[in-house]
Amino acid sequence: MALPGCQPCRTKSPLCGQKILLFLAPTWWISLLVLPCAAFNLDTKFVVLKKGKTPESFFGLSVALHHQTKPEKYLLLSGAPRDVASEMDNTTRMGAMYACPLSASTEDCKRVDIKVLSEPRNNIVEDMWLGVEVASQRTASGRVMACAHRYTRILWAGNEDQRRMVGKCYIRGNDLGLQEDDEWQAYHNEMCNANTDLESTGMCQMGISGGFTHNSVYFGAPGAYNWQGTDYVLQRESWDQKDYSYPDEKRSNSYIGYTTEASTAVLHKHSNTFIAGAPRYNHTGAVFLMLNDSGTTLEEKLVLLGEQVGSYFGSSIALADLNNDGWKDLIIGAPYYFDRKEEKGGAVYVYMNLGGTFHSSANLTLTGPSNSSFGLAVASIGDVDKDDFQDIAIGAPFEGSGKVYIYHSSVGGLIDKPRQIISGNDFVPSIPTFGYSFSGGMDVDGNSYPDLLVGTLSENLLLLRARPVINIVSKTFTVTPNPLDPAKCTEDSCIKVQFCFSYSQSAGDPKYKETIKLNYVIKADQDRRRVYFAKTQSAVYRGQFSMPNEKCQTLKVLLRDDVRDKLHPIAFSMNYSLAEKSRKFRLGPQSLDAFPVLNEDQPRENHTEIQFQKECGTDNKCHSNLQVQAVYLNDQNQMLPRRNGMQILQYSRDVKKLNLNITVTNQPTSPTNGEDAHQALLNITFPLSLLPSSVRPSGACTFNGGVLCQLGNPFKRNQQAELIITFEVIGISLYTQDVIIQVEPSTLSQQDDLTAISAVLLVDYTIDASLRILNPWLQSHFSGTVMGESAMKHEEDVGSPIRFHFQVTTKGESLGSLGTIMLGFEWPYEVSNGKWLLYPTDIMVKGNEEWFCEPPGQVINHLNLSLNVHQRNHSSNLTRKKRELEASSKSEVPITLAAAKKAKSDTSLSCSEGTSRCIWFECPLKDIGAVTDVTVRARVWNSTFIEDYHDFDRVKVMGQATLFLRTNVSTINMKNGTVWYTVNIDSELSEEQPAELELWLVLVAVAAGLLLLGIIVLLLWKCGFFRRASTRAMYEAKGQKAMMKIQPSETKRLTDSY
Repeated sequence: MALPGCQPCRTKSPLCGQKILLFLAPTWWISLLVLPCAAFNLDTKFVVLKKGKTPESFFGLSVALHHQTKPEKYLLLSGAPRDVASEMDNTTRMGAMYACPLSASTEDCKRVDIKVLSEPRNNIVEDMWLGVEVASQRTASGRVMACAHRYTRILWAGNEDQRRMVGKCYIRGNDLGLQEDDEWQAYHNEMCNANTDLESTGMCQMGISGGFTHNSVYFGAPGAYNWQGTDYVLQRESWDQKDYSYPDEKRSNSYIGYTTEASTAVLHKHSNTFIAGAPRYNHTGAVFLMLNDSGTTLEEKLVLLGEQVGSYFGSSIALADLNNDGWKDLIIGAPYYFDRKEEKGGAVYVYMNLGGTFHSSANLTLTGPSNSSFGLAVASIGDVDKDDFQDIAIGAPFEGSGKVYIYHSSVGGLIDKPRQIISGNDFVPSIPTFGYSFSGGMDVDGNSYPDLLVGTLSENLLLLRARPVINIVSKTFTVTPNPLDPAKCTEDSCIKVQFCFSYSQSAGDPKYKETIKLNYVIKADQDRRRVYFAKTQSAVYRGQFSMPNEKCQTLKVLLRDDVRDKLHPIAFSMNYSLAEKSRKFRLGPQSLDAFPVLNEDQPRENHTEIQFQKECGTDNKCHSNLQVQAVYLNDQNQMLPRRNGMQILQYSRDVKKLNLNITVTNQPTSPTNGEDAHQALLNITFPLSLLPSSVRPSGACTFNGGVLCQLGNPFKRNQQAELIITFEVIGISLYTQDVIIQVEPSTLSQQDDLTAISAVLLVDYTIDASLRILNPWLQSHFSGTVMGESAMKHEEDVGSPIRFHFQVTTKGESLGSLGTIMLGFEWPYEVSNGKWLLYPTDIMVKGNEEWFCEPPGQVINHLNLSLNVHQRNHSSNLTRKKRELEASSKSEVPITLAAAKKAKSDTSLSCSEGTSRCIWFECPLKDIGAVTDVTVRARVWNSTFIEDYHDFDRVKVMGQATLFLRTNVSTINMKNGTVWYTVNIDSELSEEQPAELELWLVLVAVAAGLLLLGIIVLLLWKCGFFRRASTRAMYEAKGQKAMMKIQPSETKRLTDSY
């Protein structure tokens, strides 16, 4: 079965048409983006383009540059293996080799006359693919060669023929003609034995590759030994001829000899090393390096193995001294390599020669985009830029219309980025399959630069010629004066910029005197823009420099008036490029001398700078010593207090402003610092909780997101500056633990220890809360009879009700999880003997929500008495008291005759005096609003007062409530608030009353008393009680007898009758 696109093969040859059909292999690769590369010195405007004469002849399949000496000219050789036979030949398609001159015509290629004898009974020349390989010897009067790997011999056994595709090569002289007296040409060059079968050399297909050395010709025969393949070498020394080959090593289907190369300085400095590619060896491909040490066979010295199955490693080979060490390095193509993950397709491996040997792995691997067949062709193209390092070309004929990658090398070997990428689309019209084959390393237009011949499968070949490379050998760029004294500048003169250029051609041709124009751009202090060119009034100047006519140019630069930065030097930069002459695409070998390129390896940008004259020591460098201190002040400019070395802000909502005092000094601490600080600045950054509002002295700073303060330009030696920046406090919250302001000094002077300082202010947040009691004095009473604790079921059984109203006011944000505001009570719970005093029944808190506080320990309604819902919801104790008084005034009071009460008396009961016992309980005020009401309802323990205080008209009971903060956050605090409350409890107990009498009894008693009184008065009257004495009797003297008697003692009087 024939391969696609092949003519049917009479013999079973897997290589039938293989070399040109590599592009029909499966294309499984994923695309890889290749970075575009700027053009270098292979010209794509003035090209030599040649076209084949016969469609589908594969003109351009193989190409070679050839130097003909008589007459001297350069020719472009191309194989056309599917070309029709000439009229002289007795066949249809035989193939051909064409020779094309360097001309503007595309149709002037001539067929090289290679007479092929057609003997139908002995050989088959039809479709023998003459021109599948063409080569030039490249020595003085070097020969040329064209091969036909499908040349077939016929063997007869009776009437049955057997065909052997042995291949054949034809060698012609330097003038492309046949000199029969030349042994090279006269020899039949059929190295395979047609009398053997495919297990030997009967199907060797010799000539699929081949070439010359100075004294030998070599051929690749990949079909030999059951397609193991071999290399044949014919070596001629004077009249002596030797041939040798690689023996049968039973490596079937390896295709050794698919590509071949030979050169000295590979494995041996002076002997030829023969290199053969075997793209199917072990399925991964290999390259064999062989020497003729024995004189009879090629001996395998080194085998380099491919790394991927099916990559066709070894299908293309090139030799080039990449690092100019005198040894040839090896470049191997693997066009079917792929990497789906990395999206790569096609690879080229570079093996650096280590003085006659190679590492088993490549020193560099280059990859191309998928579907490109990157590496299908590789070639040494000589030193195209004349930098003393060999360069290479790599073809990717199926990347778009085809591309050629030009890689340069250096002392380190091949540079891994292409210096130039040439596409088939660069030409008019586009050239498909551009880069299928190469021949380079020969200067065909006489400008001392090697050129590159590129073949295609589209019946085209193109000669790409190298343009001269210009080296700028003398280049000066000076700016004066240095240092610059601004005081000496005038309106039209200050700074001078002078630059000079000269060039040479990289090939060293002393006759090259072309006028070269450079376009240059000079930028003066572009970042700071302190100067400008006098001609353009701009910091950028564009001009043109002509070589070799001009030697130097001078430009004037002026200094601006408002220059502040006098520390940094004034920087100047110049870059230049070649002024390209306008031209269009043209065919033909026009001279390229007028179209050089600049050496891309030379830097094209120059920099210089000048200093300002400064008072900064002998080195003209200023070494400052800026030191910064910052402290916080309150709005009265008083320093905030410190705790453990840190300043503290006792924050409350009354704090509206905060001042930061900054002191900056530039004091020398050694002889090498404290010099002027040019463009000294302070950059102040602050948190969102602060907003800068003013600065003193005024105008020293600007506010724009941050605070930027100008200290001076320069801030002189021994100078000191003080700034006070006022901030409005807008965002300090409960969560703010500190305020940090960064103060960063900067200067254009040199100071290694210049760092920002952090002004840290710890924040103690003070909660603004207050407590008041709406009714600090309550009035109550006790009366009735004593009731035991166990007999009580309802709160009314305890005694008179009392109700305290507390009000808590807070300002600011809620504490959240940071803490809790607590309301604590010191409650007069018992008297000193343990009896109940004031019995609390419930505590109601009303803020954003309404709820009852129940402190732990069941101190509220300890006896679980049934509470009066009406009393519990009552809003005002005063209202209740008023209603009770009104009700009592309306009741009927019994008419009694009571005894008089004793004198009034009162007493006080309080914990502070020790006259009562108190219990402490607390209510957390969570989720409170701006105003929170707390109502404490209680009962006077009536029985205690009746039993213990019945002798008092009033008992005064006192307690206190305290508002405080409970938190674990040390920076949050609150001033405690305490209020006192008092209950005046009056006795309403009555004195014991006498028995009441009937009215009529009283009247009878009164009448009886009056009657008795009358009788007594009458009797007294009768007895003369009411009779008056006479005057004489009243004044008549009576005699009296005095009598003395001893009075008894007290003891005697008490014991005896007296």
